[in-house]
Amino acid sequence: MISLEEYKKALGPLAQKLSEKEILKAREIQDKMTEILFYCWLDEVNKKE
Repeated sequence: MISLEEYKKALGPLAQKLSEKEILKAREIQDKMTEILFYCWLDEVNKKE
């Protein structure tokens, strides 16, 4: 997981429009999505072996 400061930088101008709570929730959701995509990819790689 990237630091909160790095995440805010990645959001760019949008970070100024969101509350701290909204930023934390968005980061949490994106982390979960990343994990899901990683495991989907891993399943596909393991099927090929």
